[in-house]
Amino acid sequence: MKRKATIKAPSAVALTSDLWSVWRSSAVAAGIELDLFTPISQGKTTAQEVATAAGTHEGATRRLLDALVALGYLRRKGERYSLQPLARTYLVRGGELYVEHAAEVARMITMLWGNLAQAVRSGRPVLPTGPPQDADPFMPALVKSIFPLNFPAAKAALAALGGPARKRIKSILDVAAGSGAWSLPFALGIPQARVTVADYPAVTKITREFAGRYGVGDRYDYIEGSIRETDFGRDRYDLVILGHIIHSEGAEWGRRLIQKSADALHDKGMILIGEFIPNDERTGPVMAMLFGLNMMLATEQGDVYTMKEYREWLKAAGFKTIKTIRAPAPSPLILASK
Repeated sequence: MKRKATIKAPSAVALTSDLWSVWRSSAVAAGIELDLFTPISQGKTTAQEVATAAGTHEGATRRLLDALVALGYLRRKGERYSLQPLARTYLVRGGELYVEHAAEVARMITMLWGNLAQAVRSGRPVLPTGPPQDADPFMPALVKSIFPLNFPAAKAALAALGGPARKRIKSILDVAAGSGAWSLPFALGIPQARVTVADYPAVTKITREFAGRYGVGDRYDYIEGSIRETDFGRDRYDLVILGHIIHSEGAEWGRRLIQKSADALHDKGMILIGEFIPNDERTGPVMAMLFGLNMMLATEQGDVYTMKEYREWLKAAGFKTIKTIRAPAPSPLILASK
């Protein structure tokens, strides 16, 4: 019996690449965990030298280094490896933008996402949703690991402000500040500005560490506790920063947070929002849509919200001018003025 001709099918390579993408993240995370990039930055450029510095098996180290070449983090010429710009900037221990705890966070994310089908079946997050973030041992590691993502974006926001706008900024509220990545560029670039941080005590320890590291700790004040319960005051600040916090609050509390921030601002005060923002049809970009699933896995109400939704919430809170700022971030930043 003759076999029927196989129907013409699209290549399965893209599908396989998506299903096996954990290979990529695991290879990069292993390189960070083993600290393979630091010795290369110090002149130890052969597999043998890197393995000796890292205390790893030479042959296995060579195979991982070659995979990191293929992934674009390293170059190799003959037997010698060198760092690509991405690795030099983010993966050398002790660097300003070193991704501290990134390997640990990557492992946690992999474990979390292994439960996605379960979450879709139940409609419930897979992480415990009881006590506040202050009791979460994972939060300090996450906060430090995302500093390199947010700090350059905040620098771009500062650069986008005109001179008159900068001069008006003397008081800043950094809500759910984490490491202070969003407010530190403003503290560094505007010497007259004072920053108030609102976050849980376990996290403000990290803010204090980073503010001290950048030499501006004497201009930081702290309000510790839940941002839902904290009183931001009224007519108190020139700038409120909501850096990657609305997505974990959900739509209702996100709107409330924007209104609460508006109330805390002086006349003509500004709000800066950093977020993962999908298009209005919610068909992309990929990172924003996947981050929405991440919120579904980790929170009761968290999600990502469109620019249309943010405009509606901001206008309802009394903001008159709303614009976006292109930045090295997952999505454009939002800057709105009263």
